Amino acid sequence: MTHEELLAKINYNLDKEVWLYNMSEALRAVVELHKPIGTACSVCKIEPDDDHDYSSRAAYPCLTIQAIEKELKNG
Repeated sequence: MTHEELLAKINYNLDKEVWLYNMSEALRAVVELHKPIGTACSVCKIEPDDDHDYSSRAAYPCLTIQAIEKELKNG
């Protein structure tokens, strides 16, 4: 599914009761995927350096978790 298709599906389902449950499950899956390993995110990696080293993990909370936390605070 493309990014645009996903957004369209979310917008289409906004008025359905089941949407809230499905969205909660999707959000839970993202949060569970981005779990901390020590002080790093289990998924996110820092941009590669000149040697294309992808092994460095982003600090936890990563940008994904920070964005979710921000939106939950605003709600």
